[in-house]
Amino acid sequence: MSKPRPEPFSDERQPILFDELPLPPVRRSDERALYDVREMVETLEKAKTNPWSERLLGWQRRRMETLGKLLTPIEAAAFAARFETELERLGPPFDFWAETE
Repeated sequence: MSKPRPEPFSDERQPILFDELPLPPVRRSDERALYDVREMVETLEKAKTNPWSERLLGWQRRRMETLGKLLTPIEAAAFAARFETELERLGPPFDFWAETE
């Protein structure tokens, strides 16, 4: 009969090594994230009015923030600045429901 296996990390002599360490900085951008962020910014640069509704704009902002985490910090900051600059240039998004009432 075999001995019961101990639970992982149950031995107090062997602490969990990597719990307290911060994540290393991103050194290379994720290619798909970079493509998607570029596409979002280029869409805004080509537009004459805001191409997204308020709801879709909120989703695009969250998407930009999430994708920015997959880029290097410098690239993420540069694209975020371009994104916000273009949104300011285009003005508020079109509110479809306000126009139909």
